[in-house]
Amino acid sequence: MATRLTLIFINLIICSTFKIVAQDIQFSQFYAVPVYQNPAFAGSAFMHRFTIHQRLQWMNLDARYTSTLIGWDTHFDKIRGGVGIIATHDVQSSDKIVTDDISGQYAYEIPLTEKYVLRAGIQLGLVSKAIDYSQFRYAQDFTDQGFQGNTYNQQGSNAIYYGSIGSGLVLFSDKFWGGIAAHNMNQPKQTFYSNTDNRLPMKISVTGGYKHVFHRSAEKITNVERVIEYNIIPTFQYKMQGKSDQLDLGAYSQIDRILVGAWYRGIVFKKYDGIQNNESMVLLAGVKYRNISFTYSYDITVSRLSRSRTGGSHELNLTIYLARKQKSLRHMKRLPCPDYFD
Repeated sequence: MATRLTLIFINLIICSTFKIVAQDIQFSQFYAVPVYQNPAFAGSAFMHRFTIHQRLQWMNLDARYTSTLIGWDTHFDKIRGGVGIIATHDVQSSDKIVTDDISGQYAYEIPLTEKYVLRAGIQLGLVSKAIDYSQFRYAQDFTDQGFQGNTYNQQGSNAIYYGSIGSGLVLFSDKFWGGIAAHNMNQPKQTFYSNTDNRLPMKISVTGGYKHVFHRSAEKITNVERVIEYNIIPTFQYKMQGKSDQLDLGAYSQIDRILVGAWYRGIVFKKYDGIQNNESMVLLAGVKYRNISFTYSYDITVSRLSRSRTGGSHELNLTIYLARKQKSLRHMKRLPCPDYFD
């Protein structure tokens, strides 16, 4: 049964890669939203995990983005895996285009050896996208006297709906992890016009990391044990969608309750139409207390877009972990990914 499930997930990913513009939301704190990154992470914390995440991108421009994610996932020992639900709300250019997405996830955990474990996940989602034509400005709306009002004769729909399929695999041990995920595998049609066939490209992402612990100890405060850990976690994420691809490369560090991180987004050796693929430098800081973590990151624009004084991008994440009450819970390996939780 386990082998058959694994083959199904692998075939879904491999077959979809041969089918490869709008794109999915891009989060700089990709490990703060693991279930958005890869459905195989559903239930990986082995407890209830509630996530609220927001990204504010290029707030000084009219073409700004505001993206919000709310998620929950947990592990169930009886099904030897995890389930999760994530919902996203994305606003482009001051309510001109609004996209809402809700997805359900299931991940199955397969122990390969005493050291290595494989998680395979699948995701099914429903997406709605709405457009407000009255918010746009067209050439015919302007005369020598300036803007004369919106005169556009609407030809397309105001809203569209479509389904989305995703899957992923994560292989991990106590020290490292690596995974691959595919989203929009069905490449759904997302045009507002019936006479065109504009499809959302599939997104492929590859992630990995290694956790090095410098110090780890435990102390008891009012009969509650607290783990004190100092570590560094180098990570990377490569993703491609349509004609675009991107690489995030950096590291996180936990110093007891303090969280810091820095990474680079871009591909330094690659150019698009003669333009260097440099996008941003990202800085992160945060704090955790017991079962709650809060992080903030800022994207410093280093591309040619910096001339437009974009204002950079801000991200805020709040994650809360709650232990599950079970009669018996088998001891299973925990992912070394930076959950920001002891």
